[in-house]
Amino acid sequence: MNQNTDYWDKFDELLFNDGFKIADTFLCAGFTVENIFAAQKVLYSSIDKLIESFLTRTETEGQPSECKKGCAYCCHQTVLAAPYELLYMASFLKRKYNENALESVRKKLHEKSVLSSGLKLDKLLKYKKPCPLLHSTYNFCTAYQARPMACRIYLSASVESCKNDLKTPADDKVFPQLFDMPLRAGRMMNEGFQSRIRKGRISNLQVFENTIETGLLAALDNSAPDKWLKGGAVFRKIA
Repeated sequence: MNQNTDYWDKFDELLFNDGFKIADTFLCAGFTVENIFAAQKVLYSSIDKLIESFLTRTETEGQPSECKKGCAYCCHQTVLAAPYELLYMASFLKRKYNENALESVRKKLHEKSVLSSGLKLDKLLKYKKPCPLLHSTYNFCTAYQARPMACRIYLSASVESCKNDLKTPADDKVFPQLFDMPLRAGRMMNEGFQSRIRKGRISNLQVFENTIETGLLAALDNSAPDKWLKGGAVFRKIA
């Protein structure tokens, strides 16, 4: 085994274990929505701090990220999130918005869901349309504090590469110039976190990912959290 492969294997194991331990710390007190959400806050805080340190290093090395507030090219692509992430976002939106504003959010989610829900996964991953949670005027995420892991770890070294990806979604040779480390760290922490959530519940707990638009619509139903905890069918699998 070469040194580089050995390094990344250890990196993956470390981050997986971190995610598992964060979930375990809270779920030992009971498998409840409140405990899962509390664990998620710590999980997100941990990855945010790791990314902050990473970006400080890349800045020092002269290879800074070009991501900034108001730049929303990546907010036009398909974002997949785990059920617990979607439920967490739904909880955030219910606290943030009154019923009229929340109904407007549901309408936007429904409009995009109608267009994207029938697509096969390969087509879905190339589908480009603004996220329903993207502010239409100022290009910021209206659920930023509760955004899922996929959004937190998506960091580009070249805004031009993101523009080109948005313009030519069908071209497999064009893709954003993303930093690998945040992507890898976030995925492994999420896998570890999910592994602890699934412990003892593999056969009846929905853990497959949904799109923001379709999954969040389901998660906003008031019965969704309790139904999901009990192993009920809340979310729909992508074909």
